[in-house]
Amino acid sequence: MASRRPFALRFLSGRFQGGVVPIDPSRPMLLGRQQGSDLLLPEELVSRRHARLAYEGDDLVLEDLGSTNGTYLNGVRVTRARVSEGDRILVGQSILKVVSRDAVPAPSPDEVRAGLERASVTAEPRRAAAMQGRIEEVPLPDLLQLFGTSRKTGVLVVQGTGHAAELRLDKGRVVGCVIDGREELAPEKSFYRLLSWKSGHFELKPAGPAAPGQRPISESIEALLMEAMRQHDELRRLREVLPARLAVAGASEGLDPADGALLVLAAQHGTLEGVLDAAQLPDVAVAERLEKLVQRGLLVAAG
Repeated sequence: MASRRPFALRFLSGRFQGGVVPIDPSRPMLLGRQQGSDLLLPEELVSRRHARLAYEGDDLVLEDLGSTNGTYLNGVRVTRARVSEGDRILVGQSILKVVSRDAVPAPSPDEVRAGLERASVTAEPRRAAAMQGRIEEVPLPDLLQLFGTSRKTGVLVVQGTGHAAELRLDKGRVVGCVIDGREELAPEKSFYRLLSWKSGHFELKPAGPAAPGQRPISESIEALLMEAMRQHDELRRLREVLPARLAVAGASEGLDPADGALLVLAAQHGTLEGVLDAAQLPDVAVAERLEKLVQRGLLVAAG
């Protein structure tokens, strides 16, 4: 039988983002809002006695204690489940990752408490109840699956490298997405672009009124994530075969209006990225049309 592995919980979001709490193999860990909890989470969405982590033999087991808002393991609401290294636990506004730790003496409760308080004070002021963190720690697909299962409502604000996005959620469904304030772009195009971001900061904020006239997204999170994976794979293939710089080599008479519009954009911008950025269609749909225009000789590599 495998020996019991020492684990710890690392906060990926919430008030104590960055803090690490060791799990004592010899006693259960109570997570909750009441004073005296082993892991005190002073949030409205956390029940007084919310959940418990305890070893049973060599297995670490997570148990929900009848909480109002539920306990989630890797995006799935659970009553009782075995936990492994790398798993993510959502309790209230806090996302915790199960990580391995060196077999050293566990710090005292006072040392753990002091460490969490240090983690709650950073150079960037944060509200105590905000759900926020880094995309590097919680990739956006994983985060959205958590939000979908836990039926979150709000605006997910994402700050990437040189870009910013706002993604609206209503009871776990994505209903809108805008990147860099470009509301003229279809929300699906912005969503699929956002899903390609690999670094940045996210924060879930209360939802304000939607922009007037903005078309909502109707697909489920699961369908959007599946389509995003398909589009990213196809777009990667198309980027490899399409020229980075484009020149128009034929007239647009008789073309589909969408293809004719792409020829105009190619003449205006002269680059693949410029056309992708300016076109209204999702990036993969634009790239597929450009590939056909290249095959017909209407577009060629410039220079």
